[in-house]
Amino acid sequence: EMPEFDGGAKGLMKYVGQNIVYPSVAREIGIEGIVYVSFVVNETGNVENAKVIKGIGYGCDEEVIRVVSKMPRWKKIGKNAGHPVKVRFNIPVSFKLRWTSL
Repeated sequence: EMPEFDGGAKGLMKYVGQNIVYPSVAREIGIEGIVYVSFVVNETGNVENAKVIKGIGYGCDEEVIRVVSKMPRWKKIGKNAGHPVKVRFNIPVSFKLRWTSL
């Protein structure tokens, strides 16, 4: 059984999207891209060992780690043959600038 975030995959991406703060340095010089992050949902549903697999720098990598590390406890834990287990996840976090006209 796989762990489940409150709201499923949609809820997970919503949480990340609502909590990410675009680093000002990256915004100022127009950095966009995808940060790939890996983390473990442990036997109690908490996130641990968050690390960037592939980053884009300029503060974006650190921001993804900050948000993932503060993630609330997952509503459903991972189980194997009825026993709680750790499960590793890899997710992409996209940084895309939105241009606004004056």
